[in-house]
Amino acid sequence: MELSETIAAIATPAGRGGVGIVRISGPGAREVLGRLVPDWPDEFPTHQLRLSKILDLQERLIDESLAVYMRGPKSFTGEDVVELQCHGGPIILRRVLDAVLGTGARIAEPGEFTRRAFLNGRLDLTQAEAVADLVNATSESAHRLALEHLQGALGESITELVETLTIAVVLVEAAIDFSHEEHVYQIETKEVGRRVDEVREELEILKARFDQGRRQREGVRVVILGPTNAGKSTLFNALHGTERAIVTDVAGTTRDFLEEELHLGGTAIRLVDTAGLRVTDDRVESIGIARSRELGRKADLIIWAVDKSVGLTDEDRGELEVLADHDRPVLIVLNKAELSSGLTDIDKTLLERFEHRFETTLSAEPPVGLDALVDEISTQAAQLTAGEGVLLSRARHLQGVLTALESLGRAREGLDLEMEHELIAIDLREALDALGEITGRVSTDDILGRIFSEFCVGK
Repeated sequence: MELSETIAAIATPAGRGGVGIVRISGPGAREVLGRLVPDWPDEFPTHQLRLSKILDLQERLIDESLAVYMRGPKSFTGEDVVELQCHGGPIILRRVLDAVLGTGARIAEPGEFTRRAFLNGRLDLTQAEAVADLVNATSESAHRLALEHLQGALGESITELVETLTIAVVLVEAAIDFSHEEHVYQIETKEVGRRVDEVREELEILKARFDQGRRQREGVRVVILGPTNAGKSTLFNALHGTERAIVTDVAGTTRDFLEEELHLGGTAIRLVDTAGLRVTDDRVESIGIARSRELGRKADLIIWAVDKSVGLTDEDRGELEVLADHDRPVLIVLNKAELSSGLTDIDKTLLERFEHRFETTLSAEPPVGLDALVDEISTQAAQLTAGEGVLLSRARHLQGVLTALESLGRAREGLDLEMEHELIAIDLREALDALGEITGRVSTDDILGRIFSEFCVGK
């Protein structure tokens, strides 16, 4: 990627709208503006909108729009930036972009404006990622977390830890030169150990909070499990408010999972319907059942549907015994409550081990017992996304923290065993590199390519 090139793209979504924006960034942005708006005053103030006639390269009028020139480095990318705020018709925007490209600018790659902001030091990598998260946020919690990261909360926290470790590295490397002076090294060993322990403690807190951040960004994974014909797909449709899942009396109708997003109390819910759990010789259904169990293991919240009129099978009891001993929240839905109960005393004793149980008649219109269940899902989702302080939100962040913790663990052990100073310094530097990759202080083109490929063109 050449920062010497001028890039351009339509920065607003495809389709028709009141306003559409063509964004231009790079050293030639001001020249492009002069070609498309020939009467642009030389001394017109930067960062100020001006009503302008946009002309193509043959000096034919394309549109009358607001234009703004933002002189770098005080712009989003840190470069000279021009934005042409046109009427939002696709033909207008296409013609304006064609005219811009005709001046020698090139079309921007996905995320290239934000990538340039990172490369020019306007954003660290956590802030750059937050731009994409802010655009893609579909819930209040995701929006709030993205704003916190965009304002630098995570990046500043990591930077503080890096500074603490950097001093530890300096002390260790100084001790390498003066290791023959034992009294000097002993004093520095205590200080290095204190700094290592301080950073480890903070990283453990970030690690423990990862699930809260991940849930805020991606949504709470709510998986509906249970035997066939217990009403799982009916429940899925009722919660989602559509006839998304096929519902029949035939056992094993659902052979794969369905996933949809809904919002409760400002939190995104990733609701998943699964194949009924049972013993079967059907190869296709068996694959679906295996996927159901895997989804259950990854769920943040499980809803277990029970056909109250039938009761529990031995397989059901085995599955529920495992869930009862797990620390994840489980909501029991006793469906078909209008029918005579088929639950045995053993079934009732097992189900009473779960705090949250709801009797429903999902086939009724409207479904009976659904409101109480929805309220509890909302309460549980709020608890699962609650978190104070700085939160990690991406697997990449977590991996950096885990790698740093592993390296610091070795460094701490090396200090305790009075190992060679050089080995301790290596471990500390590996921890620094791992934390540096989170903010982009230490990164590779491969990492940057993966991150910015998630962005839309124009951002």
